[in-house]
Amino acid sequence: MELTNNKKNFFSFPITRKVTNCAVAFVAVAALGMTAVSCNSENVDDEAMYTFTGETVASFCKNTPELSMFYNMMEACNATSLLSVYGHYTCFPPTNDAINIYLEEKGITWDDLTVEMMQKIVYSSTIRHESTEYESTDFEEGSLATPSLSDRFIVISFRTNDLGQRETVVNKTAVVLSADNEVHNGVVHVVDRVIEPSEETFLQKLASNGNFNIWAKAYEASGYWDDMLELYDPNYTPAPDSKYQKCKLGYTVFCEPDELLKKEGIAVNGDTLESLERFATKYYGSQDLGNYESENNPLNKFVAYHILNRQMSTSSFVYTGFATAASYKTKCYEYYETMLKYRLMEIKAGNLINTQRTGKSVTLDEVNSNIEVANGFIHTLNDILVYDEDVMTKDVLHKRIRFDFYAVPPQLTNNNIRWQLLESSGTTIPSDFCGEYFWFNSGSTLTMWASNNWTNYQADEMLISGPMYDFKLRMLPVPPGNYEIRLGYRAESWRGIAQLFVDGQIAGIPVDLTIGYNGSENDPRIGYVHDEDTKDNGVENDKMMRNHGYMKAPSSIYTGQEGGKTLRDMSRSLRIIIGQYRFDEYGPHEFRAKNMDDKGGGREFHADYLEYIPVDMIRYEDRE
Repeated sequence: MELTNNKKNFFSFPITRKVTNCAVAFVAVAALGMTAVSCNSENVDDEAMYTFTGETVASFCKNTPELSMFYNMMEACNATSLLSVYGHYTCFPPTNDAINIYLEEKGITWDDLTVEMMQKIVYSSTIRHESTEYESTDFEEGSLATPSLSDRFIVISFRTNDLGQRETVVNKTAVVLSADNEVHNGVVHVVDRVIEPSEETFLQKLASNGNFNIWAKAYEASGYWDDMLELYDPNYTPAPDSKYQKCKLGYTVFCEPDELLKKEGIAVNGDTLESLERFATKYYGSQDLGNYESENNPLNKFVAYHILNRQMSTSSFVYTGFATAASYKTKCYEYYETMLKYRLMEIKAGNLINTQRTGKSVTLDEVNSNIEVANGFIHTLNDILVYDEDVMTKDVLHKRIRFDFYAVPPQLTNNNIRWQLLESSGTTIPSDFCGEYFWFNSGSTLTMWASNNWTNYQADEMLISGPMYDFKLRMLPVPPGNYEIRLGYRAESWRGIAQLFVDGQIAGIPVDLTIGYNGSENDPRIGYVHDEDTKDNGVENDKMMRNHGYMKAPSSIYTGQEGGKTLRDMSRSLRIIIGQYRFDEYGPHEFRAKNMDDKGGGREFHADYLEYIPVDMIRYEDRE
């Protein structure tokens, strides 16, 4: 059978264009009767309980002879009704040839396939999103933002075949043969291999890869592998009515290939662990030599600084979405706490790690990255990654560090909440969902949502309300030094009054988040003046606002409001200067806010973003 990317050649029937206004005939369907497995497909909204008379994902597969085996799998596991209802599905069905190859590789026959095995293939090939589906124009190197029905991310990569043609590859193995086949409830991309998520652990994948033999030995000796086996948090106990019945765990590991490490003289004489430990002493001291599982051991620290406790593909490190000003997208950054205690890693747009002022950074080999394991990804480094104390404290991290409230708890990334709430009605989480990273009391109501047409950093925001609300965020750990800390928010009449705390200490008088909601240019307590209304483009006005304890919002953040503006131009978008603090050692810091409002429990706290900036840099700070 010959397959092509030309839809007219591939199909024996006309392609049905997707109808977005739902002006089609439909009929009621019975309950789905899904087989119970670990997936995210169980809850289909009542409004989706109808099928189309036109083409759907299910009927597309039924009516395409080359997909008959996949359709039979759908029927066997009761998935045809699911893929016939209204929704936004992206499906990567394998051809009959692909399934036969799969059976041959497994050494089994069609009759050997159980219902559970069939369901795993169907669910691993299908994504359901609340509002959109993924067409080929949405593909980029990395993972698609929404996990499949089997709760695993689908990885996209690109390559050039022997004919010089560009191919799209799914999960490193399956080539897209026919893309963007639109149906009423989604889009279908036909592939030439069964999509089979990896079930290997990090240690198994490192050992079997062939390029990470040194890393596999060091990782095993450090003992971290044993702490990274769980798929879900065993200590999380959900409430019966919680949307999140499980709290997913995940990890990202950055690895130097053997060839790169050997250039540094590591393992060239067969002394893998000893030589790597000697190399690591240059950066991590010489405590507990030979005891590789000790957190003080230099080899252990070397390994730990390569690990993040959240799973992210190369397309997930940095936010460059709509809420970023166009001129700033190539400058975007994120800060992540590594498994090396209280040490940060900076990642900039372009996946540049720990960029110095000279422009020097650690880069990724993206072709050999996005290596999937059962609960995360492995990425290949082009340069050796270390936490060089001098470079990090005096250069890489000696700058303004801005971070979204959503950026801190890894649970919000691992459970696909961060950056994924656009066009949704929002969500909430139990108070213990984020463990040590974020907590709120029983008197709090938490609402989490996102919008491109609101004035939020990275679109996401948290709203905390309730007559006795009290919440804590474990802020990012920064190097010792003197810092100013600020809170970014938007003034509104429905905001409240809160007492702020840093590391358990009261931070000044309570802050009134309603001040400026009529436009801070009209409130002398703030003194905002639009830059274009000043003679010096706002320089003196910035100084005056600082004297009042306020700052304009950054020019790097964009909103769709009022025809599109940066937040610096929005007078209700402000930063409150919380205070200046000295940190004498590495460690986590805590931001806390408690309700002090006597006007009822309906008013709220707007938790958007926080900033650290070294005090000595304030006078030279840019507006971004």
